[in-house]
Amino acid sequence: MQRFEVNRQAFDEWRGAEQATTALAEGEVRVAIDFFAFTANNLTYAVAGDFLGYWNFFPVVPDDGYGVIPVWGFADVVESRCNEVMVGERLYGYFQPSGELVIAPINVSAGSLIDGTAHRRSLPPLYNQYQRIAKGQGEGLAGRLQALLGPLYMTGYAIADQLAVNQYYGAEQVAVVSASSKTSIGLAEALAEDHQSPRVVGLTSSQNVTFVEGLGIYDRVVAYDAIDSLSVLATVVVDMAGNGETAQRLRHHFTGLLNYYMSVGLTHWDKAAVSAGAPQEPHEMFFAPTYMVERTKALAPGEFNRRLQAFLERSSAKAATWLVLNEVDSVEALGVRYTDICAGIMNPSEGIICKL
Repeated sequence: MQRFEVNRQAFDEWRGAEQATTALAEGEVRVAIDFFAFTANNLTYAVAGDFLGYWNFFPVVPDDGYGVIPVWGFADVVESRCNEVMVGERLYGYFQPSGELVIAPINVSAGSLIDGTAHRRSLPPLYNQYQRIAKGQGEGLAGRLQALLGPLYMTGYAIADQLAVNQYYGAEQVAVVSASSKTSIGLAEALAEDHQSPRVVGLTSSQNVTFVEGLGIYDRVVAYDAIDSLSVLATVVVDMAGNGETAQRLRHHFTGLLNYYMSVGLTHWDKAAVSAGAPQEPHEMFFAPTYMVERTKALAPGEFNRRLQAFLERSSAKAATWLVLNEVDSVEALGVRYTDICAGIMNPSEGIICKL
């Protein structure tokens, strides 16, 4: 069995590493990973791997400089030494890009469980929770859309909720950098549902302008080389790209009118840079798991999750009209698509599903 691993210092270098199958300890469960999704968001996990601990979920032992980028998908229990989890059960959650994973279920309830493996206990709880899926669900197109868009649209919804709670920081427009990314699309879908939202402008590369305009969810779409054409209004920037040059151009263009700058992703990982000097405007590094925990506590029990799930159902159904699913069935084939993601040449309408 092979696992997809990348060089932690040069993300465009990857390998297929052989993984030995080990005997289960008492309380452990082995799952066969049915399929998982891979997007530019997974590359963000690599870029922020040291800062936010993403490399720690599925460590490479011994450490030789390579790491494992986590993925979202579905798996089936094929062996169990945990009395609360039966062979044949289906799970949705955070996996390694491989054919199987061993977890140690704790806090098992009717709808979910937590992986209590020792090295994961100090990591964000959202990523350690697995949904127990009813028989017949999590398959076909619906399952693939959930694996591909669920985590990204969840982040987009959380961003939109945070902006709404803060009354959009008094801004007259929201500028979304990397508007073709699926997290940005989820954000724009959520903002479009809020009648109190200011106008939403999507910034994207010139080759993606037509695609982003065709989504019909941005009030205006502007190429990066036309930033100077943006209306000079009180603005909130939501930056999914992490491109230092673009950030500086936006700060210069909106001098005195940049009410808030939210950094979320690093889809332009190869052009990320620290801006010269500290940002003058209020600035936030948005981390969805932390915000979701706080927001869940602030609302009535179950309310945030109810709103989120309803949004995911509506928005995922819309995505089926433009999303093209491409399936790969080997580490080598995944590596080819991963190389495209690193090079920034993946078609934004494409979604990659992997069955290893």
